[in-house]
Amino acid sequence: MTMSSAQPINFNKTSEEGGPSLWTALRVFFSFTSPRSFLLMIPLLVVLRVQVGDFSGWDLLVLPLILAVQPFVEWLIHVYILHYKPRRVFGRVLDLQVAQFHRAHHRDPWHLADVFIPTRAGWVGFVLLAAGWWLVMPSTGLALSALLVSIVMAFTYEWIHYLTHTAYRPRGRLYRRMWRLHRLHHFKNEHYWQGVTMHLGDVVLGTLPDHTKVPTSPTCRTLGVDD
Repeated sequence: MTMSSAQPINFNKTSEEGGPSLWTALRVFFSFTSPRSFLLMIPLLVVLRVQVGDFSGWDLLVLPLILAVQPFVEWLIHVYILHYKPRRVFGRVLDLQVAQFHRAHHRDPWHLADVFIPTRAGWVGFVLLAAGWWLVMPSTGLALSALLVSIVMAFTYEWIHYLTHTAYRPRGRLYRRMWRLHRLHHFKNEHYWQGVTMHLGDVVLGTLPDHTKVPTSPTCRTLGVDD
């Protein structure tokens, strides 16, 4: 199986290995709206959290809590929202906009504009996150801590996902594994390898098989939907 069956975007500056340098990839990354939005939002949330104050030992538990659930959040969003198929509800076709964007992303995995979280979906997700943490946390400070960590995790997702869709060559062992599994998802079988930054969800939920035993799916590019 050849996981690079389509040609990724070519950047002008290349590293010795033949792909773009990490610096070049980073500059291109911040040319898109979503990463720039995160770059503004994260410092603002840090300032707001400091202003609210009321820090306690519970703030230290926020990070491991979110790290524990992140693999399953990625899995659930990928399977049930991004891979949502249009269906008829009360005589009308219901098709999520974010799922339409994701199908476009599968059709052309090297079109970088489709790699990022769509603007509308991003803001809806932010509002839902903020409201959710506000409701479940016992204080405003803890809700802000949780929201901040969640946004940092979303930003990390954007960066890793973007990088796997460029010609940047994997160097570190951890990134090489993420790179390989995500390309298997795109070019081998879209029903497996649903995680992007973490794969515990795939391990627990049975979607991290030996790729040599998985048939190549004819619907990797279309997700079984003719748009």
